[in-house]
Amino acid sequence: MRISHARRGFSLAEIMVALVILSVIVMGLAMTTISFLHETTLDTSRVRATTSADTRIAQIKGWPDYSALTTFGVVENNVPDIGWTRTTVVHRDTTRITVTVTGPGLVAPVARSTAISAF
Repeated sequence: MRISHARRGFSLAEIMVALVILSVIVMGLAMTTISFLHETTLDTSRVRATTSADTRIAQIKGWPDYSALTTFGVVENNVPDIGWTRTTVVHRDTTRITVTVTGPGLVAPVARSTAISAF
């Protein structure tokens, strides 16, 4: 006469499969989070650079006399932060001003241009 006992719990193989599946899900979430943080940092740098360039253009547009502007590029170091460079170039032939900002964390320089009235 055989007495059957009901087995309770999980086998070692079932636990190992569950752990592998859980590990894959956690690693995927970790990689997504790292990628998100990296892109957020890059976007923050781009916004800071764009704001710095727009501020410089607004300063120039506020000048009453554009004839005082020089034709060469004005380079400002450590603007808006240490390690950043903001270059302002006046193109008298096309009456345009271009401001370029470079700095750590930027993949490519940020350039903003605007047209101003005749000199």
